[in-house]
Amino acid sequence: MDISLLKTFMEVNKTRNFARAADNLFVTSAAVSARIKLLESQLGVSLFLRHRGNMQLTSEGERLLPFAETLMNTWARTLQEVSLLPELEARIHIGATSSMWSLSLQKHLKTLIEVMPEVAVQAEGHSTELLSRMLMDRTMDLIIAHDPPSTTECKVEKIGSLDLVLASTVPNSSVKAAMGTGYIYVDWGTAFASFHAERFSGSSAPAPLLKVNLASMAYDLLQTRAGATFLPRTLVEETQWLHPVTAAPSIRRSMFACFRESNDRIDIIRQVIQHLLSLSL
Repeated sequence: MDISLLKTFMEVNKTRNFARAADNLFVTSAAVSARIKLLESQLGVSLFLRHRGNMQLTSEGERLLPFAETLMNTWARTLQEVSLLPELEARIHIGATSSMWSLSLQKHLKTLIEVMPEVAVQAEGHSTELLSRMLMDRTMDLIIAHDPPSTTECKVEKIGSLDLVLASTVPNSSVKAAMGTGYIYVDWGTAFASFHAERFSGSSAPAPLLKVNLASMAYDLLQTRAGATFLPRTLVEETQWLHPVTAAPSIRRSMFACFRESNDRIDIIRQVIQHLLSLSL
């Protein structure tokens, strides 16, 4: 379907007049009339009740309106996603979990923009499952994940690691005290869940105060109340009001870059991976 037909339909509905719609669209009234007739012909229905100076939607026109609005919004977003400014040579879509972005990857994103100014970067935060699906349906060029998708269609390369330690707002806390006083469970993925269940189960580990899937939420909450959670070691070392619980076990999670080698942006993907190599959080 010609997108201009829907645009004309929506303009006529807004102005209720062919002449005013024509002025807003910078075409003639005859062109507006012809477009509406063509759209009606394609759909096999009448869209307007034609009264002099006051066009009213038919019931079929009323049903078409929300779909037309959705299609126009989708088209506008498509233009934004696909088109590039003249000074940009390419675009790359990078995905990671929101926790990865908020706690460290965004620092690397800033550097990436500086070292690759000719590339338009779109960064998104989603669950690992959604990121994997987006990679498979080619709406994402590169994802950073702890649990990469198991498929021969994607290339997986280790780029670094995430060292998670138990940190408390109270200095010199024991493991029992840290787990029993405002402990917040952060979902760091499947391997972390297994580690946590094995090391902290039974009566010695009370139910957490809160469970979150964003580490930044736990970090922000601990700024306002006593408690503990698992966070990247580097973040804990940089935060004066957080103290590592030295007796607690830690877990190191590998970080992987996942991409399709058949991607036509493979050279750019390789540059990004090279920038992220030896990433340690």
